[in-house]
Amino acid sequence: MPILPDHAGVYVWASGDAALYVGQTTGTLRARLGSNGYSTISTYNTLARQPGRTNGGQQTNCRINAPANAHLLAGFSIELWFAAMDAAEARSAEAAFMTEHGLPPWNRADRRSPVDPAL
Repeated sequence: MPILPDHAGVYVWASGDAALYVGQTTGTLRARLGSNGYSTISTYNTLARQPGRTNGGQQTNCRINAPANAHLLAGFSIELWFAAMDAAEARSAEAAFMTEHGLPPWNRADRRSPVDPAL
């Protein structure tokens, strides 16, 4: 993988012409996708809440790794598109993407509406 940007922003995982997942990071893309991000499933990055943790880890890591690995094992590729912006802009840009293009298949359908101003 190439060196990832040290910026906050919005990212899209795509295959061919289809967006598979859209997300935003208020930290850096390097941290979100790097060694402690999507690329690693650890005891912290589990779906279960852990004692002393408020959110049970980065649950999206576990949820997205399975379809991503299946997609790659089926012989498809995944491209990463990233737009750097400040953290406040990233949340609204993610929502704007979903409003314009719809909810990608790997995003959760039970998530708040992308036009929800509380995002």
